Amino acid sequence: MINPGTAPIEDARPDLAEANLDAFLTAVRRRAAELDETPIRHRVAHLAGDPVRDPRADRDGRFGWDLPMSDGRAVRLLLPGAELTRLRDDITAESPCLYVNGTAWWWSGAVDAVAGEGLRLRPDPDRPG
Repeated sequence: MINPGTAPIEDARPDLAEANLDAFLTAVRRRAAELDETPIRHRVAHLAGDPVRDPRADRDGRFGWDLPMSDGRAVRLLLPGAELTRLRDDITAESPCLYVNGTAWWWSGAVDAVAGEGLRLRPDPDRPG
């Protein structure tokens, strides 16, 4: 069965995707701060700098950005050019998916995926090696 959220988006607009990017990054920063409070993990890299638009990545009504990380990597984000409420507030399977590094996610999953970039488990001080 194909996830209906991955279908091409009719009438997608790059200006909507760009406006959605601000809301998305705000949600990512909020979630990253929550994840940073998890005692078993620590952050080794974080979002750093401004998103870089890459039109070559655009596909199916989703518009590409590279989100630079402090360790030199970039997270590839394909953000739908649809109304924010369709992405963030629609909890049906038809809600357009975002793509993070090639994997389709609905809004909250994509937020978690980007916020979790750069997290590692803390070494266990009681475990040798």
